[in-house]
Amino acid sequence: MRRKFLFFIVLLIISLTVAGNVNLRDLTANEWREDIAFLERTLVKQHPDAFNKVSQEEFTRAFQKLQTDIENLQWYEIYTSLTALVAMIGDGHTVIYPYTVLRGFPVYPYSFKDGIYIIATDENNRELLNTRLVGVNGLDMKELLDVLRPVVSHDNEWGFISALPNYFTRVEIMKALNLTGEGDGLKLKLDKDGEIFERIVLPAEGDFQWVQERAQKTYIGQTNDNYWYELYPDSKLLHFHYDSCKSQEGKPFIFFICEMFSYMRRQDAERLLLDLRYNGGGNSLILEFFILRMMLDCKYNREGRLFVAIGRETFSSAILNAISMKKRTRAIFLGEPTGGSPRHYGAPRSFTLPNSGITVHCSTTFWRTTSDTSEAMMPDILIERSFEDYYYMRDPVVEYIESLPIPE
Repeated sequence: MRRKFLFFIVLLIISLTVAGNVNLRDLTANEWREDIAFLERTLVKQHPDAFNKVSQEEFTRAFQKLQTDIENLQWYEIYTSLTALVAMIGDGHTVIYPYTVLRGFPVYPYSFKDGIYIIATDENNRELLNTRLVGVNGLDMKELLDVLRPVVSHDNEWGFISALPNYFTRVEIMKALNLTGEGDGLKLKLDKDGEIFERIVLPAEGDFQWVQERAQKTYIGQTNDNYWYELYPDSKLLHFHYDSCKSQEGKPFIFFICEMFSYMRRQDAERLLLDLRYNGGGNSLILEFFILRMMLDCKYNREGRLFVAIGRETFSSAILNAISMKKRTRAIFLGEPTGGSPRHYGAPRSFTLPNSGITVHCSTTFWRTTSDTSEAMMPDILIERSFEDYYYMRDPVVEYIESLPIPE
């Protein structure tokens, strides 16, 4: 049975203000300097090891340069420089998120194994839907990614690719990086069925609705639930979607798991897939009851019956859960490398810059839950998603499992 492969896009909120209704345009050079100094002091004080991936000399030099250049920079260049300074630490949890501060471009790129495609636009740019992105403002895609990488906080390359759309769609960040042209337009070079053409996308005026186009009507599923399941009767596969490491109000996790296993017995399910691909973290202890239950399950805790799906959006506590499943069960891991590292900084606390009101998230702990020092947790079987998987709403991980014989 072919399953529908889903992508969910959060509507970007367009605003030029931050905490306390501060307009970044109105800040003086001295107010920015105070914020820069505060940022440097607080990062060094709060982070467990701010100089793990960057030397103290290089870090200090970058802050000093911004202080010196401040008079010659526009507010959006200062803002983008701040995101780059935080990203120097090399930790996906230590970040300035660009979600609610800047204007947006109404084009949403997503990276597949066969290229980066525009998978959502507003109504005015519908003709760009499902085109492959070839270049931006005269740069090819490799050059574009090299320009964006320094401003994106990430643990590894998969984490960078996961976070990329949130920065690409922000007008002032792209403008600060010299990736826009007249009228702040974004000049895109695109490929539609082998035909190369160029279009200029202008910033959205106010809020807008994303538009997508697929081979069939988009299946919404239970996107508001932290966890849910579905059974594929033909292959007797139970697909357990665990999208957030948080207990859900009105749906206690322990009761949910008991009900799920009862359902599996009634329906004679033969295989179980724990899906962590869209789980960005929370409390790693929530899943512990399920993991303990699996350790004692002689039917499902066997090779070929238990699977875990991971991917670029598997991050933070979800990685800790994946590590625990790896250590304590016989699960086979499928999908992409995780967007976070197995040993990583986390448990972030936020602080606010005093004048601009910009919120900064900073790690406070280093998780040493495994001896694996690689940049990403790798699947046993690499299954990358293609644009056709997206367009025809197929889930290649599920299809791979369904193609396997059920163990005796």
